[in-house]
Amino acid sequence: MTENTWSDEGGLPPEPPALARLVGLGLVTRYRLRLADPRDSRLGELGSDYALVTVAWTGTRSALVGFFQPPDDPGAQLADLHRRIGAALRWGDARLRTQPATHCDILLVALSPLTAQLPPPAHPAVRLGVAWTDAGSGEAGALLPTPPGLPGVGEIRTAARALRGGSEAPTLAAVDLAERETVHSGYVAPTRRALISTPRLTYAMVATFVVIFLIENTMWQRYGGPGDVSYAGYSAVGGIAFGYPGGSDWWRFFSTALLHVPGFFNSGGGPSSYLSLHLLVNCYSTVILGRIIEPLYGRITLTATFIATAFAASAVSVLASTLNLPFSDSVFLGASGGLMGLLGLLFTLGRVQGREVPAGLAHALRRGVLISLFMTVILGFTFSGYIDNYAHLGGFATGVLIGLVIPPVRAVGGRDLALWQKAALIGVIALGTVAVLLAVINLGQFLASNPAPLTIP
Repeated sequence: MTENTWSDEGGLPPEPPALARLVGLGLVTRYRLRLADPRDSRLGELGSDYALVTVAWTGTRSALVGFFQPPDDPGAQLADLHRRIGAALRWGDARLRTQPATHCDILLVALSPLTAQLPPPAHPAVRLGVAWTDAGSGEAGALLPTPPGLPGVGEIRTAARALRGGSEAPTLAAVDLAERETVHSGYVAPTRRALISTPRLTYAMVATFVVIFLIENTMWQRYGGPGDVSYAGYSAVGGIAFGYPGGSDWWRFFSTALLHVPGFFNSGGGPSSYLSLHLLVNCYSTVILGRIIEPLYGRITLTATFIATAFAASAVSVLASTLNLPFSDSVFLGASGGLMGLLGLLFTLGRVQGREVPAGLAHALRRGVLISLFMTVILGFTFSGYIDNYAHLGGFATGVLIGLVIPPVRAVGGRDLALWQKAALIGVIALGTVAVLLAVINLGQFLASNPAPLTIP
């Protein structure tokens, strides 16, 4: 229950209608709104006008859902609606200034049918919907569209039909208890539960890196890698190498991100080359980042972000090499560009997208990202012969751009992906899949035309 609610001295207010209580239960549990006392001064002129009100008082989003009984006379309904809409818009405007909030969503629900025609109210930051429902007929409708993130007409109709079918509505005390339990468990509980889930895609990415490395290192030892002037094995497994035929094919911009340097720097060939420091560091980083990003953003966003930022990291490295910038190289490989893209995605969490994610979590993650970025850049310049800072910075910047338009999942305080967002992410994944297929075809063609190894370890 919100602060400043009804007191024991005044007793509980009258029991709201059953349909309002049933929908209200979902409002306080699923939609994270709070019950409001009609006498709460923050409601202003709305307080005494509604049978049940639920509100979001804090955060960057203000919200209100109010249930009311309209007049029976159709002529009086229109005047009553205009009065309620005007009061609701004034309330929303006040919340924008006093909360402060960036936007306000309001839904007014009439508990009997409405037939009036309403023009949409014009307010840049207050979105207002008007719906009606009838427990007797089990029907519902909308005069103005429901704002995103609040119950739609279908959900309200389902509740009305459940009551008509004999379901019992919770008492106001039960709704109050459900709200208290929700608050007590913490609105961070969904985020907490998500973060301890098993990140299966993350582990699959690590396994993929390991399998590809085993194939890659075998090819390098048999046909020559970057240590060999021919670059035959390196190019065969999908690495970028300017000056070597086919060494700059477009698909290599991603396939090279799946490769890793054998051994510990210049440890040479032989069995020790399978102990790759580069691979170990990137697999460890993948587990750390994936365990956070997979539950926060979902598997589609994790996969697409890694692919897109790996492409971008390679493109920036190619540009740096073409311009002959300091510390650039025509040969580069590794997943770190894509991993830096995942860091960039986390850096924007709670800034533009995911503003309902618990603020403490978002702040802690951004602080960790800044520390990791600082350490990566310092190490990149310290070991410039082994680390490609251009790929790191290119991947990070691209991840930031993705984070500005792609939200975290609804369960942790984000929202569902829009159709265009999902289509764009799937398109990126499809592009990465084609790149991998072309790399496999390239490897098969190389082996078919080079049956005898150039060197035998």
